[in-house]
Amino acid sequence: MANIQLSTRQIGGGIVILAGVGMLLSAFLINPWVAKITRGAAAVDYADVLRSYFFWALSLGAITIALGRKVSRGKSGADGLSVFFLLIAMFLLGDRWLLTRFGLTIWEYDPDLHYVHRPGAVRTLTASGRPDDLVHINEHGFHDTEFPREKPAGELRGLMLGDSVTMGYGVTYEETFSKLLEDKLAAGDTKQGQHQIINAGVHGYSTYQERVTLERNLDLSPDFVAVGFCMNDVTEPFVVNTDYGGTGLDYHGVTQTPNPVSGFLANETGFGRLMQKLSQAGKSVDAAKRLEIFNTHKMALESRTNPEFQEGWKIVLDEMTKLYDVAKANELPVVLLIFPYTYQLSDPNALAPQELLIEHAKANGVDYIDFTPIFTEAIFQEKEIVELLKAQGKGPDEQLKFFAWRIAEYFFDEDHFREPGHALVADALYGWLQQRGLIEAGTH
Repeated sequence: MANIQLSTRQIGGGIVILAGVGMLLSAFLINPWVAKITRGAAAVDYADVLRSYFFWALSLGAITIALGRKVSRGKSGADGLSVFFLLIAMFLLGDRWLLTRFGLTIWEYDPDLHYVHRPGAVRTLTASGRPDDLVHINEHGFHDTEFPREKPAGELRGLMLGDSVTMGYGVTYEETFSKLLEDKLAAGDTKQGQHQIINAGVHGYSTYQERVTLERNLDLSPDFVAVGFCMNDVTEPFVVNTDYGGTGLDYHGVTQTPNPVSGFLANETGFGRLMQKLSQAGKSVDAAKRLEIFNTHKMALESRTNPEFQEGWKIVLDEMTKLYDVAKANELPVVLLIFPYTYQLSDPNALAPQELLIEHAKANGVDYIDFTPIFTEAIFQEKEIVELLKAQGKGPDEQLKFFAWRIAEYFFDEDHFREPGHALVADALYGWLQQRGLIEAGTH
């Protein structure tokens, strides 16, 4: 048998070719289709980064093989390029591989708002307990179906601003009050030919983010604006925002940076997300400690007396005034939706936040709907039982425990609604639209 002598060039080229083949093979192991088998229902949360890895691995692998073949054939300009390209390719694929481990959240970096919904994102809705439930973010970044930005003639448009309660934590789009209201209008409004209730709520948004969201979306030509207010708007800055002594630990997984370039590197790359994980280690304990101090229950009881909560309220109400001014400048009717925490439903001493919001809305000539009495009526329907519990000396907490089964029909937790809770909000908004003359109730 003749000895096969391989030149150094052929060996080098072969190594480059093998590296390219390895990249191609990895593409057929790391992709959304294989993940459906290996990761099950969770594969949908990683489908975008797995798809990205698949195409990067295919492209880089094919180019690497082509360069390796060129190197093994003889001296050329590909010699130095192949080594440089191989290093770059391995770095890029390493970055993409890290993303397949960490994934990308449903939010992406925004220089002004810190984070926004990732347009086109699809994620599992784990809170519902139904594995097939998904959250779909449309091309505009809303938890909504697709619709044109230019409003068609004869359409009534509403813009729903707010945080996770408005967005619909734990429920599908079809179960949110935005969609339920849209369906009620389609069935009952005889004034408008069609209806588009836009769900612009985003997890964790505070009043300033909702104000900027309104400013950015005035081109949608809404006919009215609803602002959903949840009490953690007042406390969350002191837990998260470093400007107010917070830890900087944020469940959104989006690092706030000075400019879009650093924002991309920190949030959209695998190495950036690895640095996030490492930098956040140990902060959760500090966050838990601050949550003990700046919790909504304490705030509800001390809104008018605690200087730190008074500072929080000043920040929130100043931003609310700016939001109202934007709406007024654009001649948009606006309604404030005041969402309660469950512990407020049985404790009249915890209603200072509602009082402050109502006072502020009246001072600004803004309509409001306080959902505290609405949910109280729905949950504590058996008045005689409530009176009996009070006569027995049962306090607010014990009354809540007695009606825990009813609360669970309307709430996932202390503040997020299940579908029946969203239905109550949709009904109240429908009534407000009637009072405002924006719709005419009838039967199509």
